[in-house]
Amino acid sequence: MRNFAVKFAILKARLQDGERPNPQAFLDLSPEEMVHRYKNALGETNCGIVMFAFSDKAILDILDEEFEVDMEHNVLMFRKTFLDARSIRLAGGGRASSEVDSFTRAEQGLINDLALWLLDATRSLYRGDLNTVRTEDIKQEYAENFRVYARKCVPEYEPGSAEPLLRNLFASLKSMMAFTHSLTVDAMFKADAAKVMFGEQSGYHQAWFRKQIFRHMMSKAVEEYISACMVD
Repeated sequence: MRNFAVKFAILKARLQDGERPNPQAFLDLSPEEMVHRYKNALGETNCGIVMFAFSDKAILDILDEEFEVDMEHNVLMFRKTFLDARSIRLAGGGRASSEVDSFTRAEQGLINDLALWLLDATRSLYRGDLNTVRTEDIKQEYAENFRVYARKCVPEYEPGSAEPLLRNLFASLKSMMAFTHSLTVDAMFKADAAKVMFGEQSGYHQAWFRKQIFRHMMSKAVEEYISACMVD
């Protein structure tokens, strides 16, 4: 079960200071049942915070790919130093990079164009010596952001139905600012949920907290970029 029993036992033990993790309590459960048992132990308020940020699928994917077990200290360690494009996808409930949902070729093209545009608009926020691999990862992260936004704004998706929304992001400052603000709010919710699940000092919480700050800076950079283009 990819160490799910151990990982959920560690998460549950965090809720009670001094409690030792008990993987046996999760061994006979399916992964979905483990999530349910853990959420029941969170309490109503904390459960709401976690559920608002991460789906059950996202929780399982995050635990599976993003964390390893430190048996000596009975803690979960975030494997990365920052949230890359795959981290963003996993947190949004999408596991495989080959998943393209059901977006049409035209919509995928718009998403890719928007990602390139957003990279141009926010390039001043990154180091000047970004290598090709990191640049491509940022583009993939931005593309995933647009896919997530389209899913949220067009919940009853049919092929082609997201195209007007995506095109409008190019045409309207108000629409683009709504998008960037939604990214900041999303990071805030995920940072809060990561704090509940893994603790304030967790690398995962800190990564989402930094992402929240960065996305706020992104929003300002995009507004300034568009304003400068309008003046030109």
